[in-house]
Amino acid sequence: MINTASGRDGRPLIATEQAAYSLGMTARQFRDWARRRHITPADYRPNPSRGQALALWDLVDISTAYLTAAPSEQGSSTASP
Repeated sequence: MINTASGRDGRPLIATEQAAYSLGMTARQFRDWARRRHITPADYRPNPSRGQALALWDLVDISTAYLTAAPSEQGSSTASP
């Protein structure tokens, strides 16, 4: 049984790659985006490849930062006429 850490709202913490994918970014772009918004990982888990520990992010922090970002940074889901 895997013990998954959970965020402030009870949802599981997500890895950098998952967070990046959800915003349409690469992992590096997401880390830069998070750094500019002063978001830090909520936890870490050991890397199975014995490398640097993997960062786990809280969805509450990501969604709050995304919703307060400038509209130009959020992307456009509708086309202009």
